[in-house]
Amino acid sequence: TTEIYTLSLHDALPICAFRQTLLIVDDDPDDQELLREALSEAGFEGSVHSADDGDTAMAWLRGQATRPGLVLLDLHMPRVRGFELLQQIRADPKLRPLPVVVMTTSWSQEDVSRAYELGVNSFLIKPVLFEELVHTVESLIYYWFTLNELPPA
Repeated sequence: TTEIYTLSLHDALPICAFRQTLLIVDDDPDDQELLREALSEAGFEGSVHSADDGDTAMAWLRGQATRPGLVLLDLHMPRVRGFELLQQIRADPKLRPLPVVVMTTSWSQEDVSRAYELGVNSFLIKPVLFEELVHTVESLIYYWFTLNELPPA
C-alpha cells in the first residue's frame, strides 16, 4: 500500500520566515487589512507595517535601522504612486537591494513592463477571493523567506 502524506505550506516554513518584517504600501485601508488577515491566516508572525502612500513608505523605510524583508507595493496611489516609490527605492543605495513585489489590481501589460523596467522583483495581480489571497500570500512567504536568499539587512 502507498501512504500519502500532505504537508501544509505553513508546516514547511522555518521559524525565520515568520519573524521577518514586511511593509504593505497601499492607499486602500480595506486592502491593507485583507493583506494583514491573509498574512495571519498564512501563519506569518513577523512585523507588518503599512503605509498609505509612497511618501509615508519612503519616510518609514529611511527611518529603519534595518530593511524589511519584503515590500508589497500597490501601483495606483495618491501623491507618490507605486512607480515613483519604486524609482526612489532603486535610486537609494541603502534601499536598492530591498525586495519589492508589486501586488495590484492592474492587469495592464504596460504596468507590468514598466514595473520590471524600474526594477521590481515580482508582479502579482491581487486575487479577488480571500482564500486565493491567502494561498498567494502563503506562496509568497514561502518563496521570499524560505527558498530565496535575501540580501543582508
